[in-house]
Amino acid sequence: MRIAAVSPHLDDAALSASAALADAAAATVLTVFTAMPPDSLELSSWDQLTGAAASAPRQAARLAEDHAATALLSASAIHLGAPEILYREGPPDLAAAIGRLTAALADADQVWLPSAIGGHPDHRLARDAALLAAAAAGHREVMLYADFPYVIAYGWPGCVTGQASGPFLDTNYWLTSELVSAGLVPAALTPVVTRLDDGQRRTKAAVVRAYASQAAALRLSDDDLARDPGKLDYELAWRMPLDAGRPGRA
Repeated sequence: MRIAAVSPHLDDAALSASAALADAAAATVLTVFTAMPPDSLELSSWDQLTGAAASAPRQAARLAEDHAATALLSASAIHLGAPEILYREGPPDLAAAIGRLTAALADADQVWLPSAIGGHPDHRLARDAALLAAAAAGHREVMLYADFPYVIAYGWPGCVTGQASGPFLDTNYWLTSELVSAGLVPAALTPVVTRLDDGQRRTKAAVVRAYASQAAALRLSDDDLARDPGKLDYELAWRMPLDAGRPGRA
């Protein structure tokens, strides 16, 4: 299986679909928003949160982290060079990215895209651009990965673990509402749950550590994972036919 996975930012696909990428005969991660910050921007709010002194060197470090992380999955990394929301004003022009995605996805047996749960506008922009590219490349179906760690905002949902989430918290309702808010049609999605085995957990933990500048802010530091090792128990995706569950048809 040759997999092409589209990632909004540097880390999203590798953190959300590590098992599928590592198991593929060949895998490519195409990250949409990878541009260096403009010279006029000294330090973005996220970069400051993660302890950076300036955005440009932090972005350069993140690009290197991404190559190291994807190598752990035996995947190749392609950076498409669009500016992320913190580094731009207004919506991006993704025409060039869609063209490159279309060419890359044409060679893939399976296409993985973000579901865009969590409400980040870049995730939705990347997903919708990739859906256009997947359709243009002739795919009839895509896999939507549950954006990690957004998907564990309340722990793993009960539909993933097979356990009730408690008398005062309905995690299944939360997940369904997130899919609807992301413009998806839950009834058109077939869930695919992967429970990570010991080897897959070790690989995912190594991938998390490779994104060293981001792990603490994502609450995925070694201490975070030691306190809650269940964060690495699962990965969730949905199979979606392109003629049934396209965003905007909810």
